[in-house]
Amino acid sequence: MLTCAWPGQRVNPNSLLIKVHEPKTTTHLPLIWCGGPPELETIISVCGKERTIYGLRGTYDFVEPTDEVVCSLSQYYADEIERAIPTGTYLIAGYCAAAYLALEIANLLIARGHQIGFLAMIERDVTEKNYLLSFARRVFNRIDLHGTRFYEALNTLQPKTSVMTYIKSAPKIVTAVVKADNLNLSDPRRLIKVESESQEKMYELKAYPKQASLFFIRWGVFGFYQMRFFQKYWRKIVNGGMTVDFIPGYSHKYPNWARIIQKLDQRLKETGH
Repeated sequence: MLTCAWPGQRVNPNSLLIKVHEPKTTTHLPLIWCGGPPELETIISVCGKERTIYGLRGTYDFVEPTDEVVCSLSQYYADEIERAIPTGTYLIAGYCAAAYLALEIANLLIARGHQIGFLAMIERDVTEKNYLLSFARRVFNRIDLHGTRFYEALNTLQPKTSVMTYIKSAPKIVTAVVKADNLNLSDPRRLIKVESESQEKMYELKAYPKQASLFFIRWGVFGFYQMRFFQKYWRKIVNGGMTVDFIPGYSHKYPNWARIIQKLDQRLKETGH
């Protein structure tokens, strides 16, 4: 249900890996995007001129990114990527919770003997618990909240697109088995997720041996990483060096995708892939 309205086609009839765009002439390695449909149009317009774009969905608005969920889903995606994209070198990018998938998939592919030519994580916080980090998170979360309200008040954003909107716009709707008791149709997530409190361990970022590119909204919820003091926490995870870019904006919920993807494309081209 969460991918039935995505553009492009599945790499096989039952796959959750989707080839969302393929140019007439392909001269570069494909980009594997971990995220959702709202940003795909921008990614295709900026990055898709000379490269194929594959898409895979993250866990947001569906299930919590527990360790079991992220590791199992990443294992599935890594298997699909190996079968459908036998390039040997992979370019991967992920946004928010889907950045967990991007990192986990990259590590899995490295363990299998493949090369990661590019790994980008957009708007992803570290999972380390620390007093200074906790304080910074609260401060920037407040700034982000006001930024979100400001943008919405000005009506400068495109209408919010819910999961149900994409499901309704799909050419073919799949059938879901749902629990009818006390079903609240105003929340589409109730149609597609189990309503229970999870006691499972949440996923924690793992060490990555190569270089990574990090992108943050300057005054968004993770914008405190613009202070170099906090970037040391990322260096505990990214062992091969990293680039860090800050994109103008005030809201994690409503990022400026045009600026983010343009900067991502610049970093991607710098790799030579």
